[in-house]
Amino acid sequence: MRAKQLFKELEVSVIAVDRATQVRHTHHFFQIIYVLEGAGIQVINGNRYPFTKDDVFLLTPDDDHSYILDSKPLFCVIDFTKNFFFKHANSKEEKVDVSDFFNRLEYIFHNQHNVKGNLVHPKDKDIFSILISQLISEKENERTFGKIITQNIIFLILNLIARNIQDHIIAYAKELNPKNKTHEIISYIQQHIFEKEFLSISAIAGHFNVSIGHLSRSFKEETGRTIKDYITKYKLEIIKSRLKLSDLTISQIAFEMNLADESHLNKIFKAAFGMTASQYRNS
Repeated sequence: MRAKQLFKELEVSVIAVDRATQVRHTHHFFQIIYVLEGAGIQVINGNRYPFTKDDVFLLTPDDDHSYILDSKPLFCVIDFTKNFFFKHANSKEEKVDVSDFFNRLEYIFHNQHNVKGNLVHPKDKDIFSILISQLISEKENERTFGKIITQNIIFLILNLIARNIQDHIIAYAKELNPKNKTHEIISYIQQHIFEKEFLSISAIAGHFNVSIGHLSRSFKEETGRTIKDYITKYKLEIIKSRLKLSDLTISQIAFEMNLADESHLNKIFKAAFGMTASQYRNS
């Protein structure tokens, strides 16, 4: 299985998928795929998802990916790294730093495969078509302010995807149990995982207008763990992702996750995974 590399923060391509490009592979970067023409099946981590014109898929680093095709569909492919949303110090780049906002979308990279296939809500198809057309135009013409417009288009696309994922998960949970708010609580936690003031039991209970006792009991009954345990587990999954995909120091990751220091991070990491954060990164 091939592993594709990305040597820039962003690449926007229009490609016709054929036998040479449909083989099984992984990425070490993020990829948005917009179907311009045609149909077929995408295989992501062993799961088959039919696609047709105007569908959108999001691939995250290390997703196992291939196609099953009867024709040659045409895709707009957006490859990017997290650094695309950062503006480096003293840089004169034609873009802004939206890294904090990008971090708040973290949950879409942990939940996108909960939506079985296309990530575009029917109501958003027209805006996606416009955004992709403009993105291709910016790529082809290299006009003034092109980089910052491109950055904002991709950021808007990710926000639309995030909203659809969240709406889908909550709607599915309500179908199973209309009175259950557990998935809404989980979505709230994931969206505010970097904001300590929103993650106290009292803050969560206040947001959902329930008592602390009721919130704690119902959450544990539904998930088998306390809210505090869930928050810690979710933070650990993000820490693993940071260790694997970023060049942040362990101290920087601890600060980002509102942990006391590197020692505290290593303590909870080793308790969960049997090794320190440094050992995990080196492995």
